[in-house]
Amino acid sequence: MPPHRLACRAAVRRPRLPSCRAVADVLAARSAYLACALFLLAGVAVLDDYGVSQDEDIQRYMAIVALDYGGRSDRMHYYEHMYGLAVEAPLLWAERLLSLQDSRAIYLLRHWLTHLLFLAGGLGAAALAFRLYGSRRLALCALSLFLLHPRLYAHSFFNSKDLPFLSLFMLTLLLMHWAFRRGTGPAFALCGAAIGALINVRPMGLLLFAGALALRAYDIICAADGRARRQILRTGGLFVVACALML
Repeated sequence: MPPHRLACRAAVRRPRLPSCRAVADVLAARSAYLACALFLLAGVAVLDDYGVSQDEDIQRYMAIVALDYGGRSDRMHYYEHMYGLAVEAPLLWAERLLSLQDSRAIYLLRHWLTHLLFLAGGLGAAALAFRLYGSRRLALCALSLFLLHPRLYAHSFFNSKDLPFLSLFMLTLLLMHWAFRRGTGPAFALCGAAIGALINVRPMGLLLFAGALALRAYDIICAADGRARRQILRTGGLFVVACALML
């Protein structure tokens, strides 16, 4: 066929329709936004269906003791100090900021804030899946598995120890992936601060601290030259310092 006819045929060619994969990715992204909105509404609807667990009062009193430690000598021998304040202190600050006195209002506020952290953890799981695999469908799957687990969903209201640790663990994993991809000092400082808060919630957060140090050590071994090694050592030092200060 002559070239001018090929050019004419190319000019009138119909635009290609998007592939099935592209359509599925768009639908998955919109479904993720819709799922988050629905879970926010569902949380409001079922907020007062959950009572107070046996640990909640202990956890709240632990925060009161720690924050009032300097001025309350009668509380200096409190022994329920197994957990840190990375979650409990903000919950108590919110309660005091709103000047809540009624116990029902106090625990409903705690339940709502803990549940919001759980939803943030679900978004962190979805974002991590997307960064690892580049698929919005897998990200939606991760979000669904995280939010639709019956035991996790129920505990996301009244468990201020285990579920915040799970949520912060997912968000910290996301920050770790971001920091290692960026390779900059501020990124590793933010990652170290997140791991410090995670360790404060539960000591098992040391797993991520040790894992990050092991990966940095591996990067040093694989570094191309001395300049690259010094950069890795510098960012690793910022990571450790930020983690220690936050902890």
